[in-house]
Amino acid sequence: MGPHATDQWTCRICRFDRYRQVTVVRKGGSRHVTAFFACSQCSVIFLNPQQWNGSATAQSDVNVEAPPDVVTPMRLRRR
Repeated sequence: MGPHATDQWTCRICRFDRYRQVTVVRKGGSRHVTAFFACSQCSVIFLNPQQWNGSATAQSDVNVEAPPDVVTPMRLRRR
């Protein structure tokens, strides 16, 4: 899909005004459209353009939660 441009959306990281839906190519060569979006300039990936909007006027417009703390065990190297 092509990039989406709006007067009301800007990336929170780079302030660019366009984003695109992420597609991946499967092993067989077919394309799969994912639920993810990416900024067309800095490539940050997000699920909801309205929540990743740097132009939101109120904190309630953003509605973003901090990710949970995730601790993963370290793997020991095999010799």
